[in-house]
Amino acid sequence: MKKILIINNAEPGIREFAAPIEKIVSETGAEAVSIEYKDCLTSHFEDFDGIILTGSPQGDDIVNHHLPYFKWIRDYEKPVFGICAGHHITGYLYGARLLRSEEPESGDFTVKIIQNDPIFSDLPQDFTVRQMHNDSITLPEDFVLLATADTCKNQLMKHKSKPLYTSQFHPEFYNHQLIRNFVALCFAGNL
Repeated sequence: MKKILIINNAEPGIREFAAPIEKIVSETGAEAVSIEYKDCLTSHFEDFDGIILTGSPQGDDIVNHHLPYFKWIRDYEKPVFGICAGHHITGYLYGARLLRSEEPESGDFTVKIIQNDPIFSDLPQDFTVRQMHNDSITLPEDFVLLATADTCKNQLMKHKSKPLYTSQFHPEFYNHQLIRNFVALCFAGNL
């Protein structure tokens, strides 16, 4: 059975972001295995076909606090999908500038696809997403912008040469297809 690792970026016991992702991944037929972010340093990532990094309700110090646990991302070659906090951490590791309260979004917003990619299979050009962030990031040099919005520019990006995606918004709320597409791409090798 194919396995997807879900790294919970919330503090232990807070499952509001990890639980819906586990359910969506399980519905694809893959095994969803969750760990806490503090367990990243001792995990065996080679046992998994892909990794999803969840969001976190912790607040504005998430990048500085979590960064030591995620330095492996720069050298990791298998598919990764970072969501909100995972987007910020990944972007920062690749040289993005962290924007503090410059593009905050809370609630439902429209995101527009600006570059076609298999991650968007069966999604419309414009779609509604759930946002819950004060921080955002600029686009790192090694990434291409795939989706944007009026209120916050970097909504979904992909590394130029690695199977690494990240989104500012939370697809686990309204956009389950995006997570299903990521899981399918992990297994197809088409990233």
